[in-house]
Amino acid sequence: MSSVAMNTLRVPLLYQQTVDETTSEPVDVSAYPHVTIYVIGSGTTSSGVLTIETADFNPANETGYSGTWSPLDTVNASDVTGGAQKAVSFTPRALAFVRTRISTVIGGGGNVSTVLRAV
Repeated sequence: MSSVAMNTLRVPLLYQQTVDETTSEPVDVSAYPHVTIYVIGSGTTSSGVLTIETADFNPANETGYSGTWSPLDTVNASDVTGGAQKAVSFTPRALAFVRTRISTVIGGGGNVSTVLRAV
């Protein structure tokens, strides 16, 4: 028997990126108590850091929000080399908007992607 979670949110954030300070679009996860970010490597990722961040703002009034984002966690790119995945869960946790950012350039010739899943 299998069950399908209702109201699951799945959003690709970054796709095969390497450049320092590349950020994903923010995603509103305020209605979801369980949030996981999957970091996926492709090729050799021998150096670099990806930061998972959060902020609270009103997109209707603050389009292009440029305020300070709070770091939630970091992932070393070397942890996901060769196609490996690393899941970073925030469960249960009250978050507003979440995004991912390459905070240190990805080295080694490979790249990283990120996906958000929330329930």
